[in-house]
Amino acid sequence: REINIFNKKLTTVLNNTKPNISFTNQEVAKGQAVLENLGIYNNDQYICFHARDSAYLDSVLKTKDWSYHNYRDSNINNYLLAAEEMANRGYYALRMGALVKGKIQSSHPKVLDYATNGKRTDFNDIFLSSNCRFFLCSDTGISVIPEVFRIPVVYVNWAPILRISTWVLNGLFIFKKFYLKNENRYMSFLEIMNLDFGGIDTNRTFANLNIELIENTPDEIRAVTIEMNERLDGTWQTTKDDEKLQKSFWALFGLDKVKSPNLRIGSDFLR
Repeated sequence: REINIFNKKLTTVLNNTKPNISFTNQEVAKGQAVLENLGIYNNDQYICFHARDSAYLDSVLKTKDWSYHNYRDSNINNYLLAAEEMANRGYYALRMGALVKGKIQSSHPKVLDYATNGKRTDFNDIFLSSNCRFFLCSDTGISVIPEVFRIPVVYVNWAPILRISTWVLNGLFIFKKFYLKNENRYMSFLEIMNLDFGGIDTNRTFANLNIELIENTPDEIRAVTIEMNERLDGTWQTTKDDEKLQKSFWALFGLDKVKSPNLRIGSDFLR
């Protein structure tokens, strides 16, 4: 019964391909001024990228221990290869974030550290995230903005496989790898799906099972970013083997669950 209710609601969401909210003409003009202030003009396209760290939550309630969310963290520097790849293809790449642990180090003139350059505002966050070519991010709240505005999203360093954003109209996912140190092996997708974590006892769970979470490499992030860009261009080439792997993964996920038809696991990662 619960899955039927969920599927019905999700089907309604997926059938609505246009955002339910929009900017006024005045807000659009304000947003264009923001872009121009960043050096991005009318014919320029850009992507946004973001890696979750603990800086934001730690600033909200300093008296609470938020460390059980740290399994969602990743290193922003591992995203720079993908950002610079897109910059080399002619796009700007904006690093997002309201509060972040540190600046990025990139010498590419089209890779902009918007999160730390003093130009960040709440309005700018919403406008930039809702008008980009696509959004590259980890498991973090800011992904809601492109999802709401029907912008394609590339999700990397994702851990809870069963809690992926099945409602995103156009999305690619790749996951952190779960390494069982006692057994000297990686966990399978199915084993990860059956692992109960995400609450306040997450760190204890991983420690008891001697699990190490391994972030996606810069090359893995670059590969799935290229895939999204080429899918949007209509130049991405898939194979029969790729489609078989996709079907195998989604069979594990649950064939009775509705998902966006354009939600896939990154091809290179899945291979």
